[in-house]
Amino acid sequence: MTAPDVPLTEDDRVRSARRAALRAAGVIVASYIPFGIAAGAAMGATSVDPLVSILSSPIIFAGAAQIAAVQLLHVGAALGVVVLTVAVINARHLLYSAALAPHLAEWTLGQRMGAAFLLADPVYALAAARFDAPGGGGGDREKRAFYVTAGLTCLVGWTALLAIGIVVGGFIPEWVPFELAIPLTFLLLTLPLIKNRAGLVAAAVAGIVALVAHGLPLGIGLMVGAVVGVAVGAIVLNLSERRVVDA
Repeated sequence: MTAPDVPLTEDDRVRSARRAALRAAGVIVASYIPFGIAAGAAMGATSVDPLVSILSSPIIFAGAAQIAAVQLLHVGAALGVVVLTVAVINARHLLYSAALAPHLAEWTLGQRMGAAFLLADPVYALAAARFDAPGGGGGDREKRAFYVTAGLTCLVGWTALLAIGIVVGGFIPEWVPFELAIPLTFLLLTLPLIKNRAGLVAAAVAGIVALVAHGLPLGIGLMVGAVVGVAVGAIVLNLSERRVVDA
């Protein structure tokens, strides 16, 4: 005779959410290993102090914006240009926060502020997938446990990869094209968000344009790629919606 199943307590569900977040975020960090190290090496090859490059990760915690900021500082861009570029690249986080807001409605102001700091592309992708699934990711404690664990795992993992790249970058042969690491990393960071044809086209176009335009002054090639990618993605989305209406 088998023993009856014992219902999970709230603490059990919270621990389960943490383990799930750690596994999911760990997979993402592992997939970023070659690109994170390459991006760190590229940042280490600039004139920016290595410590500043490493600390830019926990300060900004947005891979594309962080890498762009270091690149702009390297070429001597004005602080205003750096801040504006980071703001433009991170403007997509407004959409992320709006999408997650209903799931965080019961959180305190301090908890929501902490969630805003940890909001990065992969963290949003993981949280949105879990919170929008049947069951909604559980109660508030489970959601917080999953979100915070996923965010901290991605933050620590990404910072560690960049630090490794910055430290070992000097031992990598000079013929390795570090200048391509930044646009390639920018493209990689968008992959968790690709959910339809428009997103795929936008990411592909943004990556190609950023690669082609990486030699532009003030390091604006990345920003040009992002703008062109978003514009082309919007066109594809509009055409797709028209076909649905006409069908």
